Amino acid sequence: MKADSVLTTRKTNASAKALLVATAGLLSDRGDLDVSFAEISRRSGVNAAMIKYYFGNKDGLLLALVERDAERPMAALEELMDTPLSADEKLRLHIGGIINTYYRCPYLNRLIHHLLDNASSDAADHVIKIFIDPMVSAYQAIIAQGVEEGCLISTDPRLLYFSLVGACEHIFFAARSVRHVLSPDGIEDDLKQRFAAHVTEILLSGLRPRPPM
Repeated sequence: MKADSVLTTRKTNASAKALLVATAGLLSDRGDLDVSFAEISRRSGVNAAMIKYYFGNKDGLLLALVERDAERPMAALEELMDTPLSADEKLRLHIGGIINTYYRCPYLNRLIHHLLDNASSDAADHVIKIFIDPMVSAYQAIIAQGVEEGCLISTDPRLLYFSLVGACEHIFFAARSVRHVLSPDGIEDDLKQRFAAHVTEILLSGLRPRPPM
């Protein structure tokens, strides 16, 4: 099966989608990527042999999951960049959106790190292309717009990427710490919204121009 045909099948075939949903559920329940084909098969109700058929191997499955999870936020970011909003409002909306993404997919950074560090160079390059590069490019454009509008200071968009993603990575990975420090129920919608407001205010406060001394 050709690559473009395989990609189309993954998006439309019920078994392929069920395998991705099952993998996402298992990864959300635990703190590592150590899920077996047998576990995925049991949770999805799909024969384990179909994982190799649709995805080739485990890294192929994980890459497909990153593709699935990145599609909506990256489309939203592209749409946001085309709106006539001010730069600080674009950044405010994006921060809320990306935190929602990690709320839905708390395993996302673990997947990205694994694929960048351990998968083939083609898989790593694809992750960079579909997730990292679009965000850094958007931040570069937002910062340039904000400097022109006078609502943001000039800063390195790459550092902004790590500031935002780093904040998300820790809270959505550290489930035990969250239950101890913040809420015994873990991250539910109210806590997620409070965290989004907190991160937004910290980042925007740091990026706003200071009045002259």
